[in-house]
Amino acid sequence: MPQGIRNAYWFQIYNSFSWPIVIGMPLLLLLKRFGAGATVLGIATAMSPLFNILQIPAAGYVERVGYRAFVLRGWALRSVFILFFALVTVLPASIDATTKIVLILGLLVFYTASRGISACGFLPWMTRLVPEAHRGEYISRDQLCGNVSLLVGSLLASLYLKWEDGVGAFGVLYLAAFVMAMMSLVYLKKIPDAPVPESSRSPAAVPWRAILNYRPFRIFLAFNCLLYVSHSVAAVLYVVMLRGLYDYADANFLMLSVICSAVFIVSIYFLPRFINRSGNKPFLTASLILQILHMVGWMLIAAKITPLAWWSVILQQGSWGVASAFFILANTRMVMSIVPEMGRSHFFAVFTVGQNLVLGLSPVLGGLLVDSLRGFSAQWGAWAWNPYSLGYVPMVLIMLASAFILARVEEAKAMSLGEFYRELLVNTPARAISRVIRRLPL
Repeated sequence: MPQGIRNAYWFQIYNSFSWPIVIGMPLLLLLKRFGAGATVLGIATAMSPLFNILQIPAAGYVERVGYRAFVLRGWALRSVFILFFALVTVLPASIDATTKIVLILGLLVFYTASRGISACGFLPWMTRLVPEAHRGEYISRDQLCGNVSLLVGSLLASLYLKWEDGVGAFGVLYLAAFVMAMMSLVYLKKIPDAPVPESSRSPAAVPWRAILNYRPFRIFLAFNCLLYVSHSVAAVLYVVMLRGLYDYADANFLMLSVICSAVFIVSIYFLPRFINRSGNKPFLTASLILQILHMVGWMLIAAKITPLAWWSVILQQGSWGVASAFFILANTRMVMSIVPEMGRSHFFAVFTVGQNLVLGLSPVLGGLLVDSLRGFSAQWGAWAWNPYSLGYVPMVLIMLASAFILARVEEAKAMSLGEFYRELLVNTPARAISRVIRRLPL
């Protein structure tokens, strides 16, 4: 591992305290306080991924400016906008809720645009900085730090919203997010820069067609884009469903993030050595199976077949935590290995923009669909059809379709699925138990 890489982990810790407040669950809860509907929530959710399209024109400047300088400037700019979110929460009551919603959406434009541009340089920077043999370790530690921070931040925010229940409480959260963003900049500046190959500094025209025609990259991009349709719609659908059917409290939503993050942290801690032996594709397949079961679980809750209870919530968020750990580690590691060195920034820009266009457009369409079905109700035996149970049906079908594309992804050193499950469920636990027994003072 390169010297100074620990600063990247500290950056992730402070950054993961900040951005989930600005564009995550607190944002959606604040908009709901102002009376926003599912379509507005979809637009707000879409902002961040849609503005990642700015990575395409920005990719040509990353190598010319330098990785660290490029990312640092964009991250500093987006951090300033967090203060303005806090100001909206303390506007006088004479200003109507619609105006406040418009102001929040306007600030989101500036925040997500600067965030989208600066993010263009981070993955090429880390790919250049971290040797391939250590990327699984780096991704695992990076995700571990980010999710520990996310867990602690969500838990503190949840407890604070239980104690302070006014709109002003969200202003305090945004001020805390600003302080954490400033701290993240301190450590971002300390991450060692990576040398830029002279060939990458060339101002020649980018061969976009050749990039898209590179078969391993094209197939993997198609898999990601299709899968992210269901991810993006589900991110809005379960919030609207729990609010509409069960009148879920604000603090409880943040506890959902705490459960998911806790399971994610435990899962990803043990994965780096295992993924080096098994390869990426078995992890992606196992993650996809868990994701499908997770969507079916929410659909059963929406249809009122499964009750909304502590055990069903833990089961849902736990399954998503494990699935996310498998998916994020294997997906990031896979794309880092697929992308060639020549034109790396542009490959990553296309990959990220493709994902984020889907993440941006799908929630808006999902919100429009749910709003258009408002009031719809039908009974099919014990099954209750409503806008939410109906909304999860296409999500499951889309995930099944993405499984066919994943089958076409090639990886030379990957285990077969049977070997993977034997290693995951039999050999790895057996080795762990053996190590524990050998250390016992018998």
